[in-house]
Amino acid sequence: MKKENTQIKLYNLDKGVIWLKSVPKVREILLDEEIDEQEFVGIINGIYKQDCYIYAVIPEWEEELFNELSNDFIIINKFPFPLTRIFPRTIGFLGYCQDRKKQHIYKFYLRSTTMDLLVFSETDVSQHLNILNKKNIDIYNIFESNKIPHITIGPDGQWLNIVEY
Repeated sequence: MKKENTQIKLYNLDKGVIWLKSVPKVREILLDEEIDEQEFVGIINGIYKQDCYIYAVIPEWEEELFNELSNDFIIINKFPFPLTRIFPRTIGFLGYCQDRKKQHIYKFYLRSTTMDLLVFSETDVSQHLNILNKKNIDIYNIFESNKIPHITIGPDGQWLNIVEY
């Protein structure tokens, strides 16, 4: 399989050829305000035919979600949760879930407005989660710097951002 060059070649008369970094292709899927689980899972199944990994920092107050996930969510680390404006500060649990049957993705979608860091991908990047620390807890950077396709959820759960490279 031939891999395409994802860089853009520009010509500048003064400086010769200038190479720009590849720009990700981002598609947006607008979601119905009252989307149900079957509909949402259908959209994800249309994008990821097999595995779907869910990467998230789950705030400790999401006890119900932790109980529903039981042993499926693998916690890599925990951090003081500076991403919220809630006092007293709480703990966030960084981890992932391999969701083969896509039984958990809707639960995460419903809580996306209270989770600042949530990514879906068909790629296992769990080994990269160890590099995150309380000063740099940016999950998105793992996907962007390694050019790994992924999905994020827009504000208020209004749309999906599908990022491809």
